[in-house]
Amino acid sequence: MKYILAFFILSVSTISSFAQLANPHFGSRSAAMGDASVTNTDIWAVHHNQAAMAFIEKSGVGIGYQNRFLVQELALKGLVGAIKTKFGTFGVNVSQFGYSQYNENKFGLGYAMKLSPKLSAGLQFNYQYFAFGEETYGNKGVFTTEFGVLGKLTNELTIGAHFYNLNYAQIADYDEEHLPMIFRLGAGYQFSEKFFTNLEVEKGLETDANVKIGAEYKIVEQIAIRGGINTYPFSNSFGFGFNHKGIHLDIAAAYQSTLGYSPQASLQYNF
Repeated sequence: MKYILAFFILSVSTISSFAQLANPHFGSRSAAMGDASVTNTDIWAVHHNQAAMAFIEKSGVGIGYQNRFLVQELALKGLVGAIKTKFGTFGVNVSQFGYSQYNENKFGLGYAMKLSPKLSAGLQFNYQYFAFGEETYGNKGVFTTEFGVLGKLTNELTIGAHFYNLNYAQIADYDEEHLPMIFRLGAGYQFSEKFFTNLEVEKGLETDANVKIGAEYKIVEQIAIRGGINTYPFSNSFGFGFNHKGIHLDIAAAYQSTLGYSPQASLQYNF
């Protein structure tokens, strides 16, 4: 039974996110906005685009949990931290996907700096470990790299690009299987103090392009509602956020017609 479940996890992960063996999207704010996050300048940029860390206003830490398709064995959990200094911004992230018989673990250290008042770049090194519960199938650890850039063209318009797995890490000798190399390009536009939108295209080396659209509207300063869509595979998402005195609580859920709902929550504190 446990082998069937492990196979199911790998199959569902591939259907839902071009294989979980990659760079998992994290943070409930971006999840509610269809994971269109390459221009988001918050501490979750440690996962989404390290260059955006250079524009965070305060250091902070965050934790998150996602219950993919309401299956406990498909849970994604992790934490992030970002420290802003006069030399740039340093970030760390730790995440785990799966359960005892199969899990994927990622440990990342990132750095971002401003190249000018409106331009930044970021780099991250990861160690990713894939473990089966039985020694028969073996375990595998690899190093991956990420690189991102972010530009604030105007006070309203921001563009960003992110590259995951630049070194095209190999995870199996059979058929020379590699972790996917993924490129993301996006733009964010601040229509007003209350309304913000994101548009992003994600393309894997061997997968079709996924177009993501997200929006956020602040009802009041402390409460925001969000929504988004993905085109490949098609899904929609929604959620809300609450913040007070540096504490941010975000709730989100994505819906995919074949596999169902994926709720998640994240909590962060800005110092």
